[in-house]
Amino acid sequence: EQLQILVEENSQKIVVNTIVEKITGKRAKAQARYRPGRIKRPDMEILEHKEAEGRDHDSNHSWKLCQPCQSVDDDTITSFDRKKETVVNLPDGANHLVSAHGKLTRTEYLETKKNNQASWFIERIRQFEKQPTRFLDVGGGRGDLAVQIALNFPDAHVVVVDSNESSVIAGREYAAKCDNVDGRIEFCCMDFSEYIQEYDDAAAVDPNGAVDFVVALHACGDLSDLALSFASSNQCNFVICPCCYPKRYLAPFVPHWHGMCKENEIDSLSRLVELDDHREVSRRAMLVINSMRQSAFENKQIVRLEEFDNKISKRNIALVGDASK
Repeated sequence: EQLQILVEENSQKIVVNTIVEKITGKRAKAQARYRPGRIKRPDMEILEHKEAEGRDHDSNHSWKLCQPCQSVDDDTITSFDRKKETVVNLPDGANHLVSAHGKLTRTEYLETKKNNQASWFIERIRQFEKQPTRFLDVGGGRGDLAVQIALNFPDAHVVVVDSNESSVIAGREYAAKCDNVDGRIEFCCMDFSEYIQEYDDAAAVDPNGAVDFVVALHACGDLSDLALSFASSNQCNFVICPCCYPKRYLAPFVPHWHGMCKENEIDSLSRLVELDDHREVSRRAMLVINSMRQSAFENKQIVRLEEFDNKISKRNIALVGDASK
């Protein structure tokens, strides 16, 4: 079982090195020397140019640089009065494996990061005047957020769409072990673009099954953009927190904000976001990109940028949309 988990969760190189270490008791390869990310001057010049563009309110540019607000008190995230699931969402034997997110074990990452991210989403959803009942969770395959939604909103039905088969299988198994969510979480293993086509076809026949709230907790790259596009087209409320900014999976789909940049500007801004060793620069680049994302909703619905504690995630700026205002 441990070998299966190792193969599913890691690259071939890590798998081979780990097996060699287990057999020989010696390190398979000297640990790579850590090198912090480097800021390239051309990238910074592009960031400064786009910031100036977003601040120029007298120009004809179609977007404005925004500053995020904090609608949820960071100090209370771990003490929310929310229903919690006692089942740990980890594969058997994976508790002490190091996660793909740094030096934390999988258990430590789940307890100090992922669960708190889900807590922030739950509290933010509660602040909407009209409580939703039909959720769409984009890229939420393992079910961490979907289960919390089902537990904390008893009337909620959640559809989880993810193209990663192993994640979807794990999500189904997790939901099956949890109390009080049976039958209210549906897992779909497919590309989100395929789901949208099926959704549109079904909505034409039965509009009563329409989604009224979209969530995406760290949907990678342009998957967050397609989730935003879906929310805009269907006038849904949403909370979407992007991550993996350089990733592009969904061609020929083109994110809205790409139309406001040259190709080299897209690449430079996305690279700067990923510089975790330069937190201020990373945050500035996130604000530029998400401000351009926000502009897609102008004159359609109220969309704000909101920020949560970067101790629980470096990708901590979410877009929050309220279609009722």
